[in-house]
Amino acid sequence: MKDKTLQPTPLNIEGDMSQSPFYLTRDPDDIVTISSLFKAVWILLIVLSLSVGINIFLSLRKADRIVVDKSSGRVIELNNRDYGSTETVSISPDTPTNTDKKYLVKEFLTALYEVEQSTRESQVNKLLRMLDPDLSLAMAGRLKQNGVLAAEKAESVNSSWELQDLTVDENDPYVLRALGVRKIRRKAAGQDVEESVQFKAKFLLKDSPSSPVRNDNNLRTGFTILRFRVEPVNGKSVAPIMLIADESEPEAAASSANPNENQ
Repeated sequence: MKDKTLQPTPLNIEGDMSQSPFYLTRDPDDIVTISSLFKAVWILLIVLSLSVGINIFLSLRKADRIVVDKSSGRVIELNNRDYGSTETVSISPDTPTNTDKKYLVKEFLTALYEVEQSTRESQVNKLLRMLDPDLSLAMAGRLKQNGVLAAEKAESVNSSWELQDLTVDENDPYVLRALGVRKIRRKAAGQDVEESVQFKAKFLLKDSPSSPVRNDNNLRTGFTILRFRVEPVNGKSVAPIMLIADESEPEAAASSANPNENQ
């Protein structure tokens, strides 16, 4: 039986007087070059993978935090590690306090009763975000249904709000009471009219249901307004454009949400 193993085929090159056979083979240097290129490609792939992984890690990891007291120049926190406190700054676990509650209520009342036509729309959107979602929808519906905002615009209303007192209830830390005066300047029947009314308000707050707890909607306080009630101090009824609050529904809702707060 003949051997079927392939053998290099000799080629005869014309012009060669010796008629010696010629064989096709791979250049050893070419083989070394290709092998080196493959190694370089694998190294580049590994480096690229490491680079992508490091970038993802850096983008997802918690940012380093450095807190410096500008009054003394001392670093009191570095890379999320506490280094102490100074006379003006202290580092402690994040726990919303009464100061946050008061700030939320103060900003809400300011956005509700301090009117400047050029910024009124943004202020209304701001105060609606401070409310609990259900109350926010109800409040937006009442403002539209009662035509308060349209009346403000038609009468060129401008008003100021002065907060006179704001306290946290001793029996319920989520109930706050406010007292203030609203002064309105508007046009009625072609005449400039000025009105001043003193209001008292009661707020029922709740912990923010969204995450993170401190966010732009609640002004980074960690609380949201669940119910609120506003009424004039003298007990007399006033025009909706002065009060901007439902005279019955918020009161009933606040009472049902916290039946002990009237005690």
